[in-house]
Amino acid sequence: MIILILGVMTDDEVDFINKIFSKMNVKMYNISFNILKDKFDAEEAVSQTFLKIIENIKKISTLPCSQIEPYCVVILKNETMNIIRKRKKTIHVDSVDYIDHSQEDYSIEEEYLDAVDKEQLLSCINKLSDDEKFFVHLRFVNEMKFKDISELLDITEEAAKKRSQRILKKLRLYYEEGGLNVSNI
Repeated sequence: MIILILGVMTDDEVDFINKIFSKMNVKMYNISFNILKDKFDAEEAVSQTFLKIIENIKKISTLPCSQIEPYCVVILKNETMNIIRKRKKTIHVDSVDYIDHSQEDYSIEEEYLDAVDKEQLLSCINKLSDDEKFFVHLRFVNEMKFKDISELLDITEEAAKKRSQRILKKLRLYYEEGGLNVSNI
């Protein structure tokens, strides 16, 4: 497919793609791997990103030089999120938690309340925008530091901290609203 795409591109466009690839390939792989924690998924995200770049070469080549790299990183972020969404649809047998019900302190009520709390939290997270979900994933699932997040998103470390505070405040509000809704039923 790439050969077909490259066949209809001008030499200047092919050179432009090669420059982007040589400049950003390793950086994109590292960003994606830090998020996905899987080399095959990271490679997939990078390859899908470059296919999108090739598809949109006319638009990207008109961008100022300072905007090309951030634009490409946004494409990578979107492709990485697509892979994460695909993962959520797949359940691996070795990731299933087995519960030992023989414990003396086992309580079906506690298990139910834990499940409801987790379900409510997931519901609250689903109300966030894709960018906010991505930030939550970076910060809490991948346990990335604010410094690393700021470099990835090309913002200051203070901006990353402030964004985290705003998102957590929003989640608290959603959670409290959900709690009110449940008690009113």
